[in-house]
Amino acid sequence: MITRQVFSAANQLIQSSHAQSFIFNVTDMEKDSHDEQHQHPWHQILYPLKGMLKTQSDDVQFYIPHHRALFIPANTIHESWVLNDTKLLGLYLKPNKNKDIPNVSRVIEVSPFFRELILHLKNGFVAQQQESPEQSRLIDVLYDQVWLDQAIELQIPMPQDRRLMPIVNALLENPSNELTLKDWSIYVGASERTLSRLFKNEVELSYPLWRQKLRLVASLHLLEQDISVQNVAHQIGYYSCSAFIEAFKHTFKLTPQQYKKNNHKLDFNC
Repeated sequence: MITRQVFSAANQLIQSSHAQSFIFNVTDMEKDSHDEQHQHPWHQILYPLKGMLKTQSDDVQFYIPHHRALFIPANTIHESWVLNDTKLLGLYLKPNKNKDIPNVSRVIEVSPFFRELILHLKNGFVAQQQESPEQSRLIDVLYDQVWLDQAIELQIPMPQDRRLMPIVNALLENPSNELTLKDWSIYVGASERTLSRLFKNEVELSYPLWRQKLRLVASLHLLEQDISVQNVAHQIGYYSCSAFIEAFKHTFKLTPQQYKKNNHKLDFNC
């Protein structure tokens, strides 16, 4: 694991950018890199031009592949892990009281229009120079895009109760972990019934459903690699490949093979 502190450089860039209301920072990030907990005084949009990130913010864990982006409000504590070699485009937006923004982090669907909008702004950006009226109007359009329907299937709510944390951490490390709540009750000092109630109260999902969601989201970056669907199913804890395919299709509305053929996008029209 490579721990990095590129956010320090980003914050220094923000501090020196008095003339602008937005700045860009593009970074090549190696697989298994880790940006430890940090925050920025400006809003941030994380957009992997290639690769995949896992980011925790607002007690939610987000998986961000190359066709999604993540909006993070100013001063929000977050941290990220790099799942594949990634080229990350970071867009920082100066807070503006006249702009409505989400008060929590949210996933953005990267449509062809959104991608071209981001790249057009980036290509026209000049450091230490105030943006043009055209750029200001485009920033208004960008904020409108942030408010579009979010992609909830890549969000994994994270429980905070101390009795659940050993369970959650073990599953994040190894989604194929087969221990039941009855098994976990021996390790964490709480009854199976108490653990079940805590899961439903804190994440509004039962333990089996939360674990299944984690497994299916974890399968996405494995499917981007040169690994068979059957192998992916086994790595995330499915003994039956057909059961994995059925669960994947039920959640994402396409099969794992269709996801592969569709350039690892979840907007396939069956």
